[in-house]
Amino acid sequence: MFSFVVRRLLLMIPTTFGVALVVFMLYQAAPGDPATVMMGMGGEMNQNSDAGARIDTFRREHGLDRSLVVQFFSYIGPFNLSRNGHAWFTTPFTERKIEEVQLESGETLFEGKPMAIEHLPGTSPEERVALDEWVAVLENDHAGELSEVGAEAWARAGEQLVSRGATALPALFTSLHAVALDLERGAGRIERLSKVLALSTGHAPEVSAERQEQLGLGALVRHWFGWYYSHGGLRVRNSGEDPWGGLLAGDLGREMQSRESVAEELLRRLKVTVPLSLISVLLSYLIALPLGIFSVRGQGTFLDGVATVVLFVLYSIPTFWAGLMLILVFGATGVDWFPVLGLHDKDAASMDLAAWLWDLCLHAVLPVATLTYGSFAYLSRQMRAGMLDVIRQDYIRTARAKGLSERVVIYKHALRNSMIPVITLLASILPILIGGSVIVEKVFNIPGMGMYAFEGLLRRDFYIVMATTLFVGIMTQVGILLSDITYSLVDPRIRHD
Repeated sequence: MFSFVVRRLLLMIPTTFGVALVVFMLYQAAPGDPATVMMGMGGEMNQNSDAGARIDTFRREHGLDRSLVVQFFSYIGPFNLSRNGHAWFTTPFTERKIEEVQLESGETLFEGKPMAIEHLPGTSPEERVALDEWVAVLENDHAGELSEVGAEAWARAGEQLVSRGATALPALFTSLHAVALDLERGAGRIERLSKVLALSTGHAPEVSAERQEQLGLGALVRHWFGWYYSHGGLRVRNSGEDPWGGLLAGDLGREMQSRESVAEELLRRLKVTVPLSLISVLLSYLIALPLGIFSVRGQGTFLDGVATVVLFVLYSIPTFWAGLMLILVFGATGVDWFPVLGLHDKDAASMDLAAWLWDLCLHAVLPVATLTYGSFAYLSRQMRAGMLDVIRQDYIRTARAKGLSERVVIYKHALRNSMIPVITLLASILPILIGGSVIVEKVFNIPGMGMYAFEGLLRRDFYIVMATTLFVGIMTQVGILLSDITYSLVDPRIRHD
């Protein structure tokens, strides 16, 4: 059994990789441009040059202007295994770090790790050379030895770099990174580079006296990199210090719009979805198994017929309609027994523990009922079919011939074998429920994983779509594995060697 589980866990790795590839291709093939959707411009882009420029900036900030191969492997992991500072796949994920610094005064600063920055893909080789040459003039403390007066040479270089806008930023920040390696000798260079950056970006750097006392000019350098990373500076030329990143390192990226961590938001949403889903699965099995057994023991009776009709009707009811009907009947428009929106009242934060739990239970009744009714209807029919198949077998006839009571025959001899089809369904029910029912969470306004996936699709947010679908894919594999393990526990004839 142990070797079987290990093999299956190892097989999950390429399977998950395949799921990621399929989802990525579907995302890229879907109509609509994420940049226009996220910025809310739609068809205005072609009529507004300003809008077009902002779209281009957005695409650069989020790496959408790179080739699809680079985008995919950047998400999976940069594979930055080279120690000479050259990444196999140019990626924002490995060493682009923003550090949160808490000062004694209580102020919070966001600083960036100084790194060399890759030129933008659309920059021609000739323009790259020109940019590097102009930056070299700013770096030169002995510019007076050039053909022009030193101050004029610096001013002219600054004008040329400012005129190139965002295209010049990688060269400027790469120079700032190089100067940061020798701060004592680079004071003049840092001031010149900072001045040009301020003119290019419109950002006026403000460095706290406390931080300046701690790091000197290094505080200004780290401030600029923190600003750059916070405003879409993604093209880090990795040094090889941190060879892994992306999905391989558990980095699910940041939301394109809010820049919040997808992993943190996903965890917060799962704390809402998982309890509701587990309760729903538990109730489904607790209701379905006895109901299926009851139908078998009373096969052909009036009650069996009524149960069959009722269950088929329940299974055929659309989820969204059932949710709306429950709201109309049991909500404020009906008998007003249960609240219908969210999982807590507005004043839940001020409640004591008992009141808070009671409020949660009241809010959860209708969503759990909506999640559960279809599952137990289907499971009970499967349990009935499996039990009917088993009780017709020879060993059941033998048990009855020995004079065993019907109760003993059903519960001791037939039950375990008849549960195999029901256990199989766990592989499909578990990921669907834990993945979150989009419809149920939308109807009841529950901020769970289903709602998160729905919002990500509407916004065409690549990182949300990938994270939620990969999670459901992994849960599907886990559900199948649990089903296979449970087989051997229920039926001793099944062995996993």
